[in-house]
Amino acid sequence: MVKAIYLCSLREHVGKSLISIGIMLNLQEQGKKVAYFKPIGIPKGAFSDKADRDVGFIQNTVFKTDLPYAIISPVSIPDCYYVDLIDSARKEDHLISIKQAYEELSNKYDYIIIEGAPSIKKYIRVGLDDVTIAKTLGINELVYIQTESSDKCIDSLFFTKKYFEFRDITFKGVIFNKIDHEYKARIEELKENHIKRYNIPIIAIVEKSLELLSPRVSELLWAIGGELLNEIAIEGLDQIVETYLIAAMNVQAALKYLRSVKKAAVITGGDRTDVALAALNENVSVLILTGFIKPDVSVINEANKKKIPIILSPSDTYTTIRNMERVKPSIQEQEVNLVKDLVKKHFNWDILLK
Repeated sequence: MVKAIYLCSLREHVGKSLISIGIMLNLQEQGKKVAYFKPIGIPKGAFSDKADRDVGFIQNTVFKTDLPYAIISPVSIPDCYYVDLIDSARKEDHLISIKQAYEELSNKYDYIIIEGAPSIKKYIRVGLDDVTIAKTLGINELVYIQTESSDKCIDSLFFTKKYFEFRDITFKGVIFNKIDHEYKARIEELKENHIKRYNIPIIAIVEKSLELLSPRVSELLWAIGGELLNEIAIEGLDQIVETYLIAAMNVQAALKYLRSVKKAAVITGGDRTDVALAALNENVSVLILTGFIKPDVSVINEANKKKIPIILSPSDTYTTIRNMERVKPSIQEQEVNLVKDLVKKHFNWDILLK
């Protein structure tokens, strides 16, 4: 009989796709037949492109199959204005489609990893929330993912527990994911008296991984609508960026900060030749010049020597940094084994697979 692992969360962007990949790879290593299922995909466009980016990535990496996309992700709901674009009167039709797709997978696989909606609150207005879908599929346990690195995580945990009880569904366990290093010990303190005491099993406590959570230079280029100035450094677009540094001060002050960071994206004006050259001599991944002002040729030559991309931003510094902060880094194909090892190391498989 197939076993389902349904991943859900109260907040968005908790790493459900990443965890799905890690679980799948580890089960595949054990010789299990594992399917990925996303009942509701979020397409890139409301009318043109109906494909969910995460579903596509997983299809191309860890779940290569001849099954049609409609089986892996039977319902498509765009993120913007979805209440207007999805007809709540068609709730039963959508639930039937989801159940039929799930049943087809159930006949072929040992495990089905189900990636829930961005939040357990999402789609409740149209009757397609995670709890409703889980109950439709005959699943009465959900795996809850928590990412807050503060004691507010306990409030969120118990709010969700009470909500699940109200909806007649239970916790299979909780995964603490993307936790700050300094807060991990605090979770261990809270574990006995505030978590396990109330029958909430802990499946894993996973710290933040800079390598997985940091954006690529290419993602920043796209986010700010920038232009790559030096094509010779195009390979540098694959570099990760661990921190942002706005260098609006004099060179001496800038150097103090530049020497304290690594793999930085340095944002400064195109006319700040002194700061730009100083940055290129430190551990930077990219130089972002605001106002679409091209730099002095000496800056371009130095960046070319070190294969450091220079991106021209069409916006002012404030707008540029705001656009960069909105970037949600996506996992890259070369990182899937890192995800596999992370999950293998930290997960309690007895609880997850019981």
